[in-house]
Amino acid sequence: MFVSGDLTNHGTDTHMKILLASLLLILSLGVRTYGQGYTIKGTVSDTLLYKPLYLSSVVLMRGADSVLETFTRTAEDGGFTLKVPEKGRYILEVSYPGFGDFVDVVNVTDNITNVGAIPMSSKEHLLKEFVLTQQVAAIKIKGDTTEYMADSFKMKDNATVEDLLKKLPGIQVDKNGKVTAQGETVQKILVDGEEFFSDDPKVVTQGLQANAVTKVQVYDKKSDQAEFTGIDDGEKTKTINLELKESRKHGYFGKADMGGGTDGYFQDQLMVNAFKGKRQISVFGIASNTDKVGLGWGDNDKFGGGNGIMEQVDENNWTMYGGSYDEFGGWDGKYSGDGLPKVWTGGVHYADRWNEDKDHLSGSYRYSMQNVEIGGSNSSIFSLPGDTTRVNTERKNQFNSGQRHGVNLLYEWKIDTNTSLKFTVEGGTKDTKTASIDTTETYNIVGGENGPKTTNGRTVIATSSAQFINSNLLFRKKFKKKGRTLSLDFAEDYKDSKGGGSLYSYITNADSSAPQITDQRKVENTNTLALRTKATYTEPLSKTAFIEANYGVTVDNSTALNSSYNKAPNGNDYTVLQDSFSSNYKYNILVNRGGLNLKFVYKTINFNFGGDVSNAGYLQTDMLHGDTTHTYNYVNFFPKASFTYKISKQTSLRFSYSGNTKQPTIAQIQPLNQNTDPLNISVGNPGLKQEFDNSFNLRFNNYKVLTHTYSYVGLSYNTISDAITTSQVTNGAVNTTQYVNVNGNYSANGYADYGFKLKKPEISIGFSFNGNINHINNFVNYEHNTSDNTSYTFGPDFRYEKEEKYEFSWTPGATYNTNTSTINVNPVNYWVFNNEFRADVQVTKTFEIGSNVNVMLRQQTSVFTSNNNVVKWNAFVGKKFLKKKELELKASVFDILNQNVGYTRTATGNVITQNNSNTIRRYGMLSLVWNFTHTPKAEAAPEDKK
Repeated sequence: MFVSGDLTNHGTDTHMKILLASLLLILSLGVRTYGQGYTIKGTVSDTLLYKPLYLSSVVLMRGADSVLETFTRTAEDGGFTLKVPEKGRYILEVSYPGFGDFVDVVNVTDNITNVGAIPMSSKEHLLKEFVLTQQVAAIKIKGDTTEYMADSFKMKDNATVEDLLKKLPGIQVDKNGKVTAQGETVQKILVDGEEFFSDDPKVVTQGLQANAVTKVQVYDKKSDQAEFTGIDDGEKTKTINLELKESRKHGYFGKADMGGGTDGYFQDQLMVNAFKGKRQISVFGIASNTDKVGLGWGDNDKFGGGNGIMEQVDENNWTMYGGSYDEFGGWDGKYSGDGLPKVWTGGVHYADRWNEDKDHLSGSYRYSMQNVEIGGSNSSIFSLPGDTTRVNTERKNQFNSGQRHGVNLLYEWKIDTNTSLKFTVEGGTKDTKTASIDTTETYNIVGGENGPKTTNGRTVIATSSAQFINSNLLFRKKFKKKGRTLSLDFAEDYKDSKGGGSLYSYITNADSSAPQITDQRKVENTNTLALRTKATYTEPLSKTAFIEANYGVTVDNSTALNSSYNKAPNGNDYTVLQDSFSSNYKYNILVNRGGLNLKFVYKTINFNFGGDVSNAGYLQTDMLHGDTTHTYNYVNFFPKASFTYKISKQTSLRFSYSGNTKQPTIAQIQPLNQNTDPLNISVGNPGLKQEFDNSFNLRFNNYKVLTHTYSYVGLSYNTISDAITTSQVTNGAVNTTQYVNVNGNYSANGYADYGFKLKKPEISIGFSFNGNINHINNFVNYEHNTSDNTSYTFGPDFRYEKEEKYEFSWTPGATYNTNTSTINVNPVNYWVFNNEFRADVQVTKTFEIGSNVNVMLRQQTSVFTSNNNVVKWNAFVGKKFLKKKELELKASVFDILNQNVGYTRTATGNVITQNNSNTIRRYGMLSLVWNFTHTPKAEAAPEDKK
């Protein structure tokens, strides 16, 4: 903690303290022999400018009698190392002229104890640090970091990191494994500061043992540029870093979970982590046909379906040039809850640092394979002008199969304290196949009378093989003048996708005796190569004001070939190209972009404003129709501004504004009639303009550690000029959609969370609210249509627990949805109520039972009147074995009442849709879980010797 007092003669006192410490140290060295002993290390830095504090005084005293043990001064990088002869409790004191002293307790239990980065606050900017203390501090606030001491929170034997996170005040984990901290979604989960299978954080939270973690650090990670320059640009990424115990960094540990169930269900998982100092090697594998694990294809957009590029404006905003192309009948490789999945996935991760951390290497390989069988129905109601309604009912059977290989590599070289070079490369391959058989019935209701039905039967087979490779080289240089920096960034993105398949469709009408047959072979190839370079220079104007200048060039060359072939007359080969459902398009983009930003950084306030100007030149070539070209240029201005007021360590207010453009995707502009669904045809529009989005965000966060009280409020508003939307024309049973520009679209979102903890009984209570408003303009049968879609979700949360005894929670919630439009004769307003009850009881030290019940009640509507209420009840019993209870036999039953259904309902614009599909139903599972640890005896920590 920081200790303030009489700071007038601090300089003199410090020198006297150092002189006395030196004398005592010399005397102590004469009578003590350290041998190898134990090591304490860390770094000291300024919390305001994030600079290392060279020659800081670091004094270590014995905790029992406060007698000086040893002392040192920090090196140029702020680092220090202290040697002590034995384990025990020590008092660490750090001082530096002009800064408040830092005092903390250090418990030495391992050969190496790393106290991490010690933040120092200047006397003028000194803020009081609050520490919640038990025998050991459970929660500490150090600068902008909230640090939880993992062992201070009592956990069950064999608990995972996900179980630990659920215990920590201010952190929530939902049923899908999504982590929220202090009101914000956690975007990165690191292990000892390293990216760890970043495309699927659940690999860490569900596979890593809680007892391997010594600290959970929650902080707002600054942008790479802000960390480098030391100039806070206000851009943050909510991040959790899991700091492992030193004992777990020598040896290996892991978890094996093998389970088999009724009806052929299985769930197997293995993770092994091997550490030797800073070297990390982790291997995992998963095989399952339950919904407990996902495929983690979060980087699907990197594969060859796209020919556009995304340029990052800041941490939260991107500008799109070009865009992605929707593959014919394709599948993105994700499991969303529809159907029956089978997953096989595994990977290996490696990281190491050497040469005093000047060299840093990390990389990982990931393999994933997934099959999904889907069967069900889909019903849609389209409101049309003139008291007309179009009804679609679809029955579907579909099989999806996909596999992926992915690899990434990072090498960082700190040439000296002011110069670094960072190289990253990632690549991957993906192969997918989809086979589906659908039957759709369509009819119109005019004036309450049902019209004739049209039936469409389709068989679609689609395959895709894609690969990508992205690389980046970043050079950074700090100059002698603080705040003066230069960054040079070079990047390459390459994507390639080859695919196609077949379409067989027959359409029958009540007024036609012969069916309309489509029998085609499809070929789809897309390719893109984008090269980017950017230079960024920062210059201090004063101690609190900085200017940033940047300039960059982007070149993107892309092609998209879509060919539909019919059978030759009197033949079986598909050789006749059908121009009306084919295209061959080239999309070339050249962007020059530069900007200036002013940034002001004070002790509690920082704000910045400025913007970029770009010239984007587009060349579109239709190579199928005589190489006709269409060129256009846009001069774009990207304004942005932000204001952050840090009221206290855990209370802040932030406002931001940004303006960004979004270019039409190649699927939206190329003159292609996509007839994969012959009753719903999409048509590109080469004349589309770019969108311009104005985004406003306001956020307030407040968290009080001592009282476990938190409150978070956020508001956002987006308005779009020349929004890209649709114009739908229904002619009989065929609906044709083309993309057009409109004005007047906007959206808004608001959330509020408040929580606290009662002392007696110790019940944690929370309240949350979330609201969304979408105002959308489009055209339906040439008539202008305005729709408003809103949803409001609110509810409390109650949790009551007693360590090693029981844990109960109740989370009721309600959502109200409304959907209206100017032509909608079927407005939809309905409630959804969701109640979740959970109970876990530790009957004995080795025997546990638990159960959770989820009750979902959906209000019926005038359009969809079927009953879709569901009660999903799960339960388990578990028995632990062996001396350390590291082996557990667990019997579970999922969906005891057999009521789980695959069901979704959406209402957007003039369309209301209800989807029903097969999904995972009742099953029993018997699993054996083994949490294993091997630590060399010389390295073992006390918690490993119990």
